[in-house]
Amino acid sequence: MAEERKAFSETRIYPIVFMILVALVFGSILALFYHSTAERISEHQQFRLQQAILSVFNLPLDEVPETYDRYIEERTATGVSYYQAREDTISLGYCFPVEGSGLWGTISGLLAVNNEFDRILAFYILDQNETPGLGGRITEPEFLDQFSDKEFRQNSEIVRFRMVPENEPTDRFEINQITGATSSSRAVVSIIHDKLQNIRSILELDYEEE
Repeated sequence: MAEERKAFSETRIYPIVFMILVALVFGSILALFYHSTAERISEHQQFRLQQAILSVFNLPLDEVPETYDRYIEERTATGVSYYQAREDTISLGYCFPVEGSGLWGTISGLLAVNNEFDRILAFYILDQNETPGLGGRITEPEFLDQFSDKEFRQNSEIVRFRMVPENEPTDRFEINQITGATSSSRAVVSIIHDKLQNIRSILELDYEEE
Protein backbone atom coordinates (compact mmCIF):
# COMPACT_ATOMS: atom_id res chain seq x y z
CA MET A 1 0.00 0.00 0.00
CA ALA A 2 1.17 3.52 -0.74
CA GLU A 3 2.35 5.47 2.30
CA GLU A 4 -0.33 7.86 3.52
CA ARG A 5 0.62 11.47 2.83
CA LYS A 6 0.89 13.63 5.99
CA ALA A 7 -0.76 17.01 6.26
CA PHE A 8 1.77 19.85 6.12
CA SER A 9 0.81 20.89 9.66
CA GLU A 10 2.06 17.53 10.88
CA THR A 11 5.48 17.69 9.21
CA ARG A 12 8.69 18.55 11.05
CA ILE A 13 9.24 21.68 8.99
CA TYR A 14 5.85 23.16 9.84
CA PRO A 15 6.89 24.72 13.23
CA ILE A 16 9.89 26.39 11.57
CA VAL A 17 7.83 27.84 8.73
CA PHE A 18 5.17 28.95 11.22
CA MET A 19 7.70 30.77 13.42
CA ILE A 20 9.25 32.50 10.39
CA LEU A 21 5.84 33.73 9.26
CA VAL A 22 4.97 34.94 12.76
CA ALA A 23 8.30 36.80 12.97
CA LEU A 24 7.71 38.42 9.58
CA VAL A 25 4.22 39.55 10.55
CA PHE A 26 5.29 41.02 13.89
CA GLY A 27 8.39 42.58 12.31
CA SER A 28 6.22 44.28 9.71
CA ILE A 29 3.85 45.57 12.40
CA LEU A 30 6.74 46.99 14.45
CA ALA A 31 8.29 48.62 11.36
CA LEU A 32 4.96 50.19 10.46
CA PHE A 33 4.49 51.44 14.03
CA TYR A 34 8.02 52.92 14.10
CA HIS A 35 7.61 54.79 10.83
CA SER A 36 4.18 56.09 11.86
CA THR A 37 5.50 57.47 15.17
CA ALA A 38 9.04 58.57 14.18
CA GLU A 39 7.81 61.78 12.57
CA ARG A 40 5.68 62.66 15.60
CA ILE A 41 8.59 61.98 17.95
CA SER A 42 10.86 64.19 15.84
CA GLU A 43 8.26 66.97 15.81
CA HIS A 44 7.88 66.73 19.60
CA GLN A 45 11.66 66.94 20.10
CA GLN A 46 11.86 69.94 17.79
CA PHE A 47 9.00 71.64 19.64
CA ARG A 48 10.68 71.00 23.00
CA LEU A 49 14.00 72.43 21.75
CA GLN A 50 12.35 75.54 20.32
CA GLN A 51 10.42 76.03 23.56
CA ALA A 52 13.63 75.78 25.60
CA ILE A 53 15.45 78.27 23.36
CA LEU A 54 12.62 80.77 23.71
CA SER A 55 12.61 80.30 27.49
CA VAL A 56 16.32 81.14 27.95
CA PHE A 57 15.64 84.48 26.27
CA ASN A 58 12.46 84.96 28.33
CA LEU A 59 10.38 85.16 25.16
CA PRO A 60 6.67 84.25 24.94
CA LEU A 61 5.93 80.51 24.94
CA ASP A 62 2.49 80.66 23.38
CA GLU A 63 2.41 79.61 19.73
CA VAL A 64 5.96 78.28 19.96
CA PRO A 65 6.74 77.60 16.27
CA GLU A 66 5.50 81.03 15.18
CA THR A 67 7.29 82.84 18.01
CA TYR A 68 10.48 80.89 17.31
CA ASP A 69 10.42 81.86 13.63
CA ARG A 70 9.85 85.48 14.56
CA TYR A 71 12.66 85.88 17.10
CA ILE A 72 15.27 83.15 16.56
CA GLU A 73 17.93 82.83 13.87
CA GLU A 74 19.89 79.59 13.53
CA ARG A 75 23.52 80.38 12.81
CA THR A 76 26.85 78.62 12.25
CA ALA A 77 30.31 80.14 12.53
CA THR A 78 33.65 78.33 12.39
CA GLY A 79 31.90 75.01 12.84
CA VAL A 80 29.92 76.19 15.88
CA SER A 81 26.13 76.01 15.64
CA TYR A 82 24.19 78.44 17.80
CA TYR A 83 21.07 80.60 17.95
CA GLN A 84 20.67 84.34 17.97
CA ALA A 85 17.58 86.03 19.34
CA ARG A 86 16.46 89.27 17.68
CA GLU A 87 13.59 91.65 18.14
CA ASP A 88 13.37 93.57 14.89
CA THR A 89 17.01 94.67 14.36
CA ILE A 90 18.02 94.47 18.02
CA SER A 91 20.07 91.46 19.15
CA LEU A 92 18.87 89.98 22.45
CA GLY A 93 21.78 87.56 22.85
CA TYR A 94 23.10 84.17 21.79
CA CYS A 95 22.29 80.60 22.78
CA PHE A 96 24.72 77.68 22.51
CA PRO A 97 24.03 73.95 22.91
CA VAL A 98 26.19 72.47 25.69
CA GLU A 99 27.06 68.91 26.63
CA GLY A 100 29.35 67.23 29.12
CA SER A 101 29.78 64.41 31.59
CA GLY A 102 27.75 64.24 34.78
CA LEU A 103 28.12 61.70 37.57
CA TRP A 104 26.00 59.02 35.83
CA GLY A 105 25.85 60.10 32.22
CA THR A 106 25.72 62.98 29.80
CA ILE A 107 24.24 66.33 30.77
CA SER A 108 23.02 68.41 27.82
CA GLY A 109 21.48 71.82 27.82
CA LEU A 110 21.38 75.36 26.46
CA LEU A 111 23.53 78.29 27.53
CA ALA A 112 22.36 81.81 26.65
CA VAL A 113 24.78 84.74 26.89
CA ASN A 114 24.52 88.48 26.29
CA ASN A 115 25.86 90.32 23.26
CA GLU A 116 29.02 91.40 25.09
CA PHE A 117 29.81 87.78 26.01
CA ASP A 118 30.43 88.56 29.66
CA ARG A 119 27.15 87.55 31.31
CA ILE A 120 24.99 84.41 31.30
CA LEU A 121 21.36 85.20 30.51
CA ALA A 122 20.09 81.73 31.45
CA PHE A 123 21.06 78.07 31.60
CA TYR A 124 18.61 75.29 30.76
CA ILE A 125 19.08 71.52 31.10
CA LEU A 126 17.52 69.44 28.34
CA ASP A 127 18.60 65.94 29.45
CA GLN A 128 20.44 64.40 32.38
CA ASN A 129 20.78 61.03 34.15
CA GLU A 130 21.75 62.13 37.64
CA THR A 131 20.40 60.49 40.80
CA PRO A 132 16.74 61.44 41.40
CA GLY A 133 16.36 63.57 44.52
CA LEU A 134 20.09 64.32 44.65
CA GLY A 135 22.02 65.13 41.47
CA GLY A 136 18.74 65.22 39.59
CA ARG A 137 17.98 68.46 41.42
CA ILE A 138 20.24 70.30 38.95
CA THR A 139 17.06 70.76 36.89
CA GLU A 140 15.28 72.61 39.71
CA PRO A 141 14.74 76.39 39.34
CA GLU A 142 16.45 77.00 42.70
CA PHE A 143 19.70 75.74 41.22
CA LEU A 144 19.38 76.91 37.61
CA ASP A 145 18.19 80.42 38.48
CA GLN A 146 21.58 81.09 40.08
CA PHE A 147 23.08 81.29 36.58
CA SER A 148 20.58 83.84 35.29
CA ASP A 149 22.18 87.26 34.77
CA LYS A 150 25.45 85.85 36.13
CA GLU A 151 28.75 87.52 35.31
CA PHE A 152 31.52 85.23 34.13
CA ARG A 153 34.19 87.70 33.07
CA GLN A 154 36.89 89.06 35.37
CA ASN A 155 39.18 91.46 33.54
CA SER A 156 40.15 89.49 30.41
CA GLU A 157 39.51 86.02 31.84
CA ILE A 158 36.50 83.70 31.96
CA VAL A 159 35.90 82.70 35.57
CA ARG A 160 35.13 79.18 36.77
CA PHE A 161 32.42 79.63 39.37
CA ARG A 162 33.33 78.59 42.88
CA MET A 163 31.00 76.28 44.80
CA VAL A 164 29.74 77.10 48.29
CA PRO A 165 27.37 75.10 50.52
CA GLU A 166 23.65 75.29 49.82
CA ASN A 167 21.80 78.30 51.32
CA GLU A 168 25.01 80.19 52.16
CA PRO A 169 25.50 83.72 50.77
CA THR A 170 27.36 83.91 47.45
CA ASP A 171 29.39 86.59 45.71
CA ARG A 172 29.23 87.32 41.99
CA PHE A 173 31.46 84.38 41.02
CA GLU A 174 30.01 81.78 43.41
CA ILE A 175 27.22 79.21 43.08
CA ASN A 176 25.40 77.29 45.81
CA GLN A 177 26.00 73.58 45.30
CA ILE A 178 23.25 71.05 45.93
CA THR A 179 23.57 69.30 49.29
CA GLY A 180 24.46 65.64 48.72
CA ALA A 181 25.15 66.24 45.03
CA THR A 182 28.51 67.99 44.95
CA SER A 183 29.70 66.02 41.91
CA SER A 184 26.63 66.86 39.83
CA SER A 185 26.81 70.53 40.85
CA ARG A 186 30.47 70.73 39.92
CA ALA A 187 29.77 68.94 36.64
CA VAL A 188 27.33 71.69 35.62
CA VAL A 189 29.84 74.41 36.55
CA SER A 190 32.56 72.65 34.55
CA ILE A 191 30.29 72.17 31.52
CA ILE A 192 29.43 75.89 31.51
CA HIS A 193 33.03 77.03 32.00
CA ASP A 194 34.41 74.69 29.34
CA LYS A 195 31.75 75.77 26.84
CA LEU A 196 32.42 79.45 27.43
CA GLN A 197 36.14 78.89 26.93
CA ASN A 198 35.44 76.84 23.80
CA ILE A 199 33.18 79.52 22.32
CA ARG A 200 35.69 82.26 23.04
CA SER A 201 38.52 80.27 21.46
CA ILE A 202 36.69 79.12 18.32
CA LEU A 203 34.99 82.45 17.63
CA GLU A 204 38.18 84.33 18.58
CA LEU A 205 36.44 86.65 21.02
CA ASP A 206 38.73 89.10 22.81
CA TYR A 207 38.02 91.37 25.75
CA GLU A 208 39.28 94.91 26.11
CA GLU A 209 41.17 95.44 29.33
CA GLU A 210 39.11 97.37 31.87
